[in-house]
Amino acid sequence: MSNRIKKKEQTKNSFQENVALIMGIFTLVVLCIFPLVYHHYYFDILETKYQFYCVVSLIAMAAMAGYGLAGGRITAFFKDFNFKSVCKSLNYVDWAMIAFWLSNVVSWLLCSDWRWDAFWGTFGRYNGVFLMTIYMIVYFMVTRFFCFRQWYLDAFLAVGIFVCAFGITDYFQMDILGFKVNMVEEQKATYTSTLGNINTYTVYVGAVAVISTILFALEKNQKRMLWYFGNMVLSSVALIIGTSDNAYLTIAALFGFAPLYLFRTKTGVRRYLISLATFFTVIQAVDWMNVKYADRVLGIQSAFNLIVNYDKLPQLVIALWIASVVAVALTVKKKEDADKIGSWLRLLWVAVIAAVMGVAVYVLYDANVTGNAEKYSAISNYVVFNDAWGTHRGFVWVRAMKVFNEKLTPLQKIFGYGPETFKILMQYYYSSEMKTVVFDNAHNEYLHYLLTIGIVGMASYIALMVSSVVKMARNLSGRPEVAACMFVIAAYMVQAVVNLNLPIAMPIVLHLLAMGLSKGPVTKAQ
Repeated sequence: MSNRIKKKEQTKNSFQENVALIMGIFTLVVLCIFPLVYHHYYFDILETKYQFYCVVSLIAMAAMAGYGLAGGRITAFFKDFNFKSVCKSLNYVDWAMIAFWLSNVVSWLLCSDWRWDAFWGTFGRYNGVFLMTIYMIVYFMVTRFFCFRQWYLDAFLAVGIFVCAFGITDYFQMDILGFKVNMVEEQKATYTSTLGNINTYTVYVGAVAVISTILFALEKNQKRMLWYFGNMVLSSVALIIGTSDNAYLTIAALFGFAPLYLFRTKTGVRRYLISLATFFTVIQAVDWMNVKYADRVLGIQSAFNLIVNYDKLPQLVIALWIASVVAVALTVKKKEDADKIGSWLRLLWVAVIAAVMGVAVYVLYDANVTGNAEKYSAISNYVVFNDAWGTHRGFVWVRAMKVFNEKLTPLQKIFGYGPETFKILMQYYYSSEMKTVVFDNAHNEYLHYLLTIGIVGMASYIALMVSSVVKMARNLSGRPEVAACMFVIAAYMVQAVVNLNLPIAMPIVLHLLAMGLSKGPVTKAQ
């Protein structure tokens, strides 16, 4: 009997190791090959990335299914299937993912006039039911079978070096890959590296910056710490010269949320100050570079100028480095000292966040409601909301809300007009106003989902993102790789307010989300 049990246990362990291997290979393809894939340069970058991701995902699914069938696992699962047991095995993030997928399916079934297009997402950026189904299956495969180790993020950062390097050389108008040879001049500044549009590029590079910064702050090994520091510096440069304002939302989220976790220890405090000082040093260096090589670089027209035009920026950089040196001197751990600190500093930071948000709300109210826009002339492009705001995001947001409030039926408000049907609504109601640009996306993920898959869809998407962060936050002990994934999702949620979901960066974001929720290395004791 004991030999039979032992053999059964060995078979189980072998199965777990093999499916983890399949998921490990799939993860490396998504993190390391997918960002570099292209076909006809930028002209079909969206289609190429979308098709590549779908194909490799389907191959991974087929490999898992084939191995499961060969080993009798799938047959045994359905033979012993128990609906209640399956439901009990699902956590709140799983239910949020299922709800998000179902909201897409229900919305698709209800939009009888556009079912083909809603299924494939051909009216938009291919975020139809088909891709959402792949996302859901990949989520469950990774969370159930992937064995997460930190070196996967190291591999992601290693590939990120190439993506960032291409972005930097593009900023110097070198175009070493020849992507921009046949592009019209007006578009050359808005596409970069192997990711395409600068907004998509900053989503990816933002993830690189967040991961490298968090791992730098948490790493204990000195050599690995320098590796993460180098990645942090490079990705910061690449992020800034990406010339997209979206990057600053990522940075604000990173440095705004990170203290809530890092300020548990003295090491976390000093590494945070070093990271902050490094980022502002990079901003100063990029400014100097823009002046010295003004005839070679593209130049930056973004929130970057608000920072570099601050006449006390050099003094701020010096002050941050002095604070970092002081923090190192005061908090370097001695043998008899404890590294942990109380919760008072994190509570103080919560108060700081609340104060900053309060000021932001007041400024927006004062500039747009009370009519005091002239007080904020220096930052009017960011605080005064009109049709031109955010590269015409103001235009599409206002009209999208009018459609939702005035044109959609009660049922459509709940379940949406149909996945990726935003373009149809804009063309039907506002074609005369959209003379040069046709909006097929709201450039705000939450608003986009509100119209296309309704209140239920938007709420389930928010629930998915928030619940994943909460669950990862409960599993951070001794797992810096999970903390890195958690902050990527937190930063992405902020950036999503002005961004759009594309199957160029989103597969990586969702894969990092699933990785953060997956199991860690299995020890012998287990």
